[in-house]
Amino acid sequence: MSILLYGAYGYTGRLIAQEAEDRGLEPVLAGRDAAQLDALGNALNLPTRVTSLSEPDRLRRKLEDVPAVLHCAGPFVQTAPPMVEACLDTGTHYLDLTG
Repeated sequence: MSILLYGAYGYTGRLIAQEAEDRGLEPVLAGRDAAQLDALGNALNLPTRVTSLSEPDRLRRKLEDVPAVLHCAGPFVQTAPPMVEACLDTGTHYLDLTG
């Protein structure tokens, strides 16, 4: 399994997704908006996962097979705590790019 790029359809996430695809990498694009994820995933031919930070149990399940999360969703003060908790619970490496 590849890394999970959360907030993939935002400005920074989109840049990272495009660069990853250009380099032959296959991150899993993630966020809470299925339509935006599908559009980006189809454009880059990358897999997607819809999940919300407000659903901790579901978020943890989405991270169980992911070695690392690149967190691009902001604002940091609101989005980081639930993702950090889920990563700690699942042993997933965490890198925040917005805070």
